[in-house]
Amino acid sequence: MLKKILALAFCLAVLAPCAAIAGQVKALKVTVLSTMLADRGFGEWGYSALVEVDGRKILFDTGANPDVVLKNAKALHIDLSTVEDVVISHNHDDHTGGLVTLRRDLMKTNPRAMGRVHVSANIFMPRLKADGSDDNGLTPLRAEYERLGGRFILHESAAELAPGVWFTGPVPRKYPETNWSTEGQTLHTAAGDVTDNVPEDAALVFSTPEGLVVLTGCGHAGIVNISEYAQTIAGPAPVFAVIGGLHLFAKTDEVVDWTGAQLRRLGVKYLLAGHCTGIEATWRLRAALGLTRQTAPVSSVGSSFTLGKGIQPGGIAA
Repeated sequence: MLKKILALAFCLAVLAPCAAIAGQVKALKVTVLSTMLADRGFGEWGYSALVEVDGRKILFDTGANPDVVLKNAKALHIDLSTVEDVVISHNHDDHTGGLVTLRRDLMKTNPRAMGRVHVSANIFMPRLKADGSDDNGLTPLRAEYERLGGRFILHESAAELAPGVWFTGPVPRKYPETNWSTEGQTLHTAAGDVTDNVPEDAALVFSTPEGLVVLTGCGHAGIVNISEYAQTIAGPAPVFAVIGGLHLFAKTDEVVDWTGAQLRRLGVKYLLAGHCTGIEATWRLRAALGLTRQTAPVSSVGSSFTLGKGIQPGGIAA
């Protein structure tokens, strides 16, 4: 009880405004189903991960090609038909491509499979290219997904999907992390046309007895921004594990080293980075964090993080 009182006092004094002290997850496993590196299944420029948390399953992003996540799950002997909730981190098609195929195939076994998709409320904003066409990767799938009985749940802000499981919604950009590649694309806003900085980019955050675990698709909002916001919404605690894409593959050594230093300050002890993080950037982050190939391998299809056990990298990344 005293611990909760002290945490709440810290919340009010340092992190205000922030969420009330939330529950904590007791069991958590995150398994990568789509990224570039694979020794089982298929690699692709995309991202997806299965979350198993306290008896509940959530699919985080759906990969790029329509059937890769489905095939990789089968190769890993993972049954996705029991997954009813999906989280889409942002609109890009390398994270949305499998949604309709997954719903269409798995609803044959379970009518509720992949039936709910949690997204930031602004995810369907048009992303205008120079020729005026819309490059939003999720919009073309919306009608077919809804025709199949699926439902989008739009979140204006952070929401606790289950005790200790937080969907961030749009993340405040405290630090000038420009982790996106949308040059030439614009968004229509009340203030006029602005560069598409992927404003809907969202992550999942898990509050655990060991600290916070952050799962991100591309980290377009910036992994430091995301991690500090995680402490705001889920309560003050070290961010002891970061999983997913961090969009650092094209960044300078100085930017990657700054990111590593910030993550070390936040308490990161495990890093399972893949997709757009980049292999060289992952190695630099490992060094900056003072981690090892056991605690910061390059993510691959089938690699996983388990609360209380750490990272199981898979054969090719071990």
